[in-house]
Amino acid sequence: MILLRYIPISNMNFKDINPLDCGEEKCNPGFRRGPIIFDYYLLHYVFSGSGVFHIDGTDYVTSKGQISIIHPNKVNVYYTDDNNPWHYSWIGFETSLNIHVIKNNHLITLPQAEHIFSDLKNADKVQKGREYYTCAKIYELITLLEHLDSTVDATYDYVAKAKNYMDINYPLSVSFESLASSLGLSRNYLGKIFKEYEKITLYQYLTNVRLVKAIELMSMHHSSVSDAACRVGYPDIYTFSKAFKRKFGCSPSSYINKLT
Repeated sequence: MILLRYIPISNMNFKDINPLDCGEEKCNPGFRRGPIIFDYYLLHYVFSGSGVFHIDGTDYVTSKGQISIIHPNKVNVYYTDDNNPWHYSWIGFETSLNIHVIKNNHLITLPQAEHIFSDLKNADKVQKGREYYTCAKIYELITLLEHLDSTVDATYDYVAKAKNYMDINYPLSVSFESLASSLGLSRNYLGKIFKEYEKITLYQYLTNVRLVKAIELMSMHHSSVSDAACRVGYPDIYTFSKAFKRKFGCSPSSYINKLT
C-alpha cells in the first residue's frame, strides 16, 4: 500500500455531519484490510483500479467511479485486484442525518462525485478551517446523493420549502405568488399540494406561525399587543386582533391574562 495522503482532522463534534478521517491511497497488488470494524461511516471513492468489499456476507466489486459505503459497527473486509489495484480517496464521518442512500446501500455508482473526492484528498492544503471544509464537501456529496434517492417525495419537498420560507419570513409581507414562482410552480398548484399534505391552506399556516410567535412575544418577552402585532407581520393591531380572536376565541390580552 502507498499512503499518498493522510489528512489529520480534529474531532469538532459537529452535530449533523462530523468529519473524522480523510486521505488517499494507491494500493499494491495483494493489499487486504480486515476483518475490521469502524464506528463511523467510511466512504471510498475509486479513481482507478478495482477490488472487492465484503460486507454483511456479500462481495461488492468496486471500480472507477464507484463509492463503497462501510456502515458503522459492521464487520468488513476489503482487498484490491492483484492485476489492477485501487487508487482511491476516503472520507470517514459521523452523522445524525437520515441519509437514505448511504444508510440503505453498500455500493453506489456516482462518477460525478469525483471532483468532490479530489477536493477532499487535497484538504491538507487547507490549514485553517479544515474541518469546516471537509464538512462542506460531505454536504456537497449529500446533494448529489439526493438525486439517487427514490424515497424522497419531490412533491413534498416543495411543501417543506414553502413551510421553511414562512417559518423564517413571517415578519415580512409574504407573497404566495412570489413564493410559488421561486419554486418554479404556479400559485394554484402550490396551494393545492400544500393543502393535500398539511390539511390547511398556505394562508392558514402563515397565520398560525404568526400567532404562535405573537403569543411567545407577549407571554415570554412581555411585548405589548401592538408591538407583537407589528413584529409578526401584521399591518395594524386591528387586523391582528381579528385574526387572533378568530383562531383562539378571545382577544390577545384576554388570552395572555389566562396564561399568567
